[in-house]
Amino acid sequence: MLWISIQFGQIIEDSIAYVIVLSLGIIHGANDLSILKKKEYKTPYYIRDIAIYLLLILCCVVSYLLVPFISIILFIILSSYHFGEQHLSKKLTGISSYKIIVYIFYGLLIFCMIFIQNMKDVDRILINLTNLTIPKSWIQGTLIAAGSFLTLSFTYHFFIKKERNIEVVREVFYLLLLFLVFKTSSLILGFAIYFVLWHSVPSILDQVKYLSGVSSKKTILSYFKKALIYWLLSITTLALIYYFVDAHSFNSIIFLTLFSVTAPHVWVMYRMNITPNE
Repeated sequence: MLWISIQFGQIIEDSIAYVIVLSLGIIHGANDLSILKKKEYKTPYYIRDIAIYLLLILCCVVSYLLVPFISIILFIILSSYHFGEQHLSKKLTGISSYKIIVYIFYGLLIFCMIFIQNMKDVDRILINLTNLTIPKSWIQGTLIAAGSFLTLSFTYHFFIKKERNIEVVREVFYLLLLFLVFKTSSLILGFAIYFVLWHSVPSILDQVKYLSGVSSKKTILSYFKKALIYWLLSITTLALIYYFVDAHSFNSIIFLTLFSVTAPHVWVMYRMNITPNE
């Protein structure tokens, strides 16, 4: 992906990004209801969870219609937590509130590394969606704060608590490599590389293991079969929206859709990862 980001122009980069986001990116959240059903095998509790899931979607829609800029900030924070949880949940110990903070800072670091390299594109998208922008100083300050907090946190776990689940050198190498990819790629491709290859693929494997007990070719294929109907429905709906609405409305609808599916998906993944004593 680094080679692609260097060799090709933005049109090809963005086309590749859309393909992988619309395939694996969508599929990784398509089995939320199956996960809820496994988590709450008793019908009344499952119905309750479905109601919460739908309520979260409704809250996202209402919040974006009322305060779009705040909705984007909430989307970034929720996604930050989700990214951090996926990458660090198996490597980090401590109380839940502490881990939540670490997860959010990890995700914010990723977002800030992407944004700082593509400020013009970020501003253009935000103006299109909200008529406002996020000041560059906010992004720079958040980048420094997140980097400093994670450095202290990783150092504490590795050197003081003597926990080797977090390999500091490897984590720093990964972040530097991602920063280099973000620097050489377009905004859309940079986000897609992280979201799909770094987040969605590992998430799919974790979900397969949770649903089937083991990750194998057979269980992965079963996962994709279950997700197929939701994926086809999503792609068809997006195609119809793209055909019938103007560019400005399409961008707003795309963000609203992302926000509306991200919030309940984050909640489902939290439920999946939480241990009984938490």
